[in-house]
Amino acid sequence: MKKIFIAFTIAATIFTACEKETDQEPQPELPTVSSEPITNITTTSAESGGNITSKGSADIIEKGIVWSTTSNPMYGASNTYMTNDGDGIGVYSSTMTDLIPGTTYYVKAYARNKVGTAYGTELSFTSGGLTLPTLTTGPITSITNSSAVCAGMITSDGGTEITARGICWSIEPNPTILDATIYSGTGSGGFEGLVTGTSNTLYYVRAFATNSVGTAYGNELSFTTLLGIGDNYQGGVIAYVLQSDDPGYDANVQHGLIAALSDQSTSAPWSLTFTTTGATAQAYGTGQANTNTIVTDQGEGSYAAKLCDDLVLEGYEDWYLPSMYELEKLFLNKDVIGGFAVAFYWSSSEEDMNSAWLQSFNSNSQAPGTKTNTYYVRAVRSF
Repeated sequence: MKKIFIAFTIAATIFTACEKETDQEPQPELPTVSSEPITNITTTSAESGGNITSKGSADIIEKGIVWSTTSNPMYGASNTYMTNDGDGIGVYSSTMTDLIPGTTYYVKAYARNKVGTAYGTELSFTSGGLTLPTLTTGPITSITNSSAVCAGMITSDGGTEITARGICWSIEPNPTILDATIYSGTGSGGFEGLVTGTSNTLYYVRAFATNSVGTAYGNELSFTTLLGIGDNYQGGVIAYVLQSDDPGYDANVQHGLIAALSDQSTSAPWSLTFTTTGATAQAYGTGQANTNTIVTDQGEGSYAAKLCDDLVLEGYEDWYLPSMYELEKLFLNKDVIGGFAVAFYWSSSEEDMNSAWLQSFNSNSQAPGTKTNTYYVRAVRSF
C-alpha cells in the first residue's frame, strides 16, 4: 500500500511540472534593426535610415534615426536629435536637417516596440564645410555710350547667407570689389547692376557675391561702350551718330559723321566759276556725292569742296564737304565738337548757278551765298 502512494505522488508531481511548462508565456523581445548608409551629405543636411527585419515580441510603435555630435546617441537623450518615420517593419529613409557645417555627427537607426528601443550600428559622417558662393556673370545688355546693364546669377550660397552681391568692372582684366562696383542686394538668385563709364571704352565685368567665407566672382565678360558725340575717332571727332530713322542706320553697327578737329579754311569760295554743277542734294548722306560732282566740274584749285577732297588726317583720305543737313548736324553739336567760329560755313548743296547753301553757326539758319564769296569750311567723313 505504501508503494502505490509513492508512485501516485511521483506521477502527480511530473504532471504538475509539465502543466506549468506548457502554460509559460514567451520572453519579451526587442525589434531587430540595422542602420542604412549615410548619403547626400551637404553643409546642413544628410540622409540615412534603417531596416527593421523583426518587430520582436510586439508591433513597432515608432522608428527613425537618432544623431548627435557625441558618440552613442540615444532616444530621448539630451543634445540628441531624432526623426519619427512611422511604424512597421522593412526599410525606411530619414533626413537630418539643420546640421552645423563642417561638423562630425554620430548616427544610429532605432526601432521601438512596447518592450523598449533597439538600435542599429552606429555610423558617423562630417557635414560639408562652408565654401565661397558659386555664381555666373551675364548677360550684358542695353549698351550705350556711357553704360550697360550686367546680370549675375548665384547658383550656390556656399552653405551660408549671401550678405552682399553685385557687379564690378574695370578697364583692366579681372576686376574686383576694389574697382568700380555696384551692389545689388543680398541673397541667392539673379540680380542686375548698371555699369557706367565713358564712351568707346573696353570694360571687363564680373559678378560677385560675398558670404561669411569671403567674396567669390563669376566668369569675366567684356564689352565696349558705344561711340559718343565728341569722341576723338578716326582722324577727327564724332559729330553725329545715326539714329534709327536715318538713312544707313544699322542696329548692330554704329555709323555717323566725323568732323575734322579744326576748320580747313576761314575764307574759301564755294567754286571758282559760276556754273551749274548739279550738286543739289541736301539730305543727310549726300555730301560725299556732292563733293565728287563739284570737284569733277571745277577741277584743280583752292575752293571749299576741293580743300575737303584733298584733306588727309591721320591716314584718312575720304573727307568731303558736308551737305546742308549734314552741316546742320555739326551746328547742333558744335559745342561738343568744338572749334567753330561764329560765322557762316559752306555746305556742298548747290542752290543755283550763282549760289550755294550756307549754315550759320550763330543761329540754326541756312541761306544761299554767292559761290565766289569766301566763307568758313569744315570737312567731314563718314564712319
